[in-house]
Amino acid sequence: MVKSAAIRKLYEPYEIKSIQFKNRITMAPMVPFGVPGGEENSLGEDVLDYYRERIKGDLGLVVTHCFSVLEQDVGLRAFGLNNEKQKADLKKLVDMCHGNGTKIIVQIGYPSKGHHRHEKINSWTAEQLHHIEDLFVESARAVKEQGADGIELHGANMFFLNLFSSPISNTRTDEYGGNLEGRLHLAGNIIRRIKEFSDDDFIIGYRLGFNKNVRTDIDTAAALEKTGVELLHVSYGIREADRYLAPDYPPVITYPGSSRAKIEGPESFDFNDVVFTGTSVHTFVNIPVILVDEIWNLSRGEELLNKNAGEFIAYGRPFLGDPDFLEQSKENPQYEGCLRCKACAWFHDYSKCPKVIRRKKENIGKF
Repeated sequence: MVKSAAIRKLYEPYEIKSIQFKNRITMAPMVPFGVPGGEENSLGEDVLDYYRERIKGDLGLVVTHCFSVLEQDVGLRAFGLNNEKQKADLKKLVDMCHGNGTKIIVQIGYPSKGHHRHEKINSWTAEQLHHIEDLFVESARAVKEQGADGIELHGANMFFLNLFSSPISNTRTDEYGGNLEGRLHLAGNIIRRIKEFSDDDFIIGYRLGFNKNVRTDIDTAAALEKTGVELLHVSYGIREADRYLAPDYPPVITYPGSSRAKIEGPESFDFNDVVFTGTSVHTFVNIPVILVDEIWNLSRGEELLNKNAGEFIAYGRPFLGDPDFLEQSKENPQYEGCLRCKACAWFHDYSKCPKVIRRKKENIGKF
């Protein structure tokens, strides 16, 4: 199938350090809820099959769902990097990507209930935080040993590192709080230690959660760049203080009713507040930025790249709803693999996604 002539920038190669990306198309991190994991909190064959369906064709980069730096899990699924089975399954995923000419960056994070579930980080002792720092560094080393192209520290979506970087959730008065430097102290220590063993074939990325105002986002991004971050991925963060949420509320909030407060961007800006924040940050840093959230199709991604608003375009729900999203988009760059349901089924069981169900019925009808 021939690619649409209207899409050019998305298919242009890109280079970070010595790593060559065949294009700018990125599969965003999406925890595969509803897909059974393997033994010992490893990925297992079902999760690997979930990825295998999507890692094909023109996909340039995969940013994985978050891997826990701990074996136990507090908030999200506890796929980890602590034992040999977990590492072996990650190696299978890395080889799967590289076999398709696709680069892979592994997201790592501390398992967290999140700001929206009233998690507090102000009582952690310095000794405990030193231990958590060690866990991040050990996990990053494990990722590198499995041959991945980099790591992404999960500092967004109201989870652990985001709780430290936010002036709303972090009210500490020690070296881990106060001004921006203090709020990034933990992340900075982790980044500097990873830089000690990351070479020209290993990228240090960071998923940045937005703040109450864009100025704070820009200052945070610039500080992370100065510390050694080489790739930014801007997403949801913390924009208001605690509020009550039902016990069964989704662990990650990405649709209306969340704690986000809309940013008023230019009237001609036809994207949401996450993308607006990413494009704003991009103007003030000298490292590549991944833009994500409700970009929906290749045409909209191409529009952003043509405006020099970022370097990579990430798609989450389009890949979730249709593993053939890219193939379908070659003839029709406005094709959307997602139906834009008001409440996304992904939060509980992606197999209940109406798009996934429709696709299965269509495939059955072919036989």
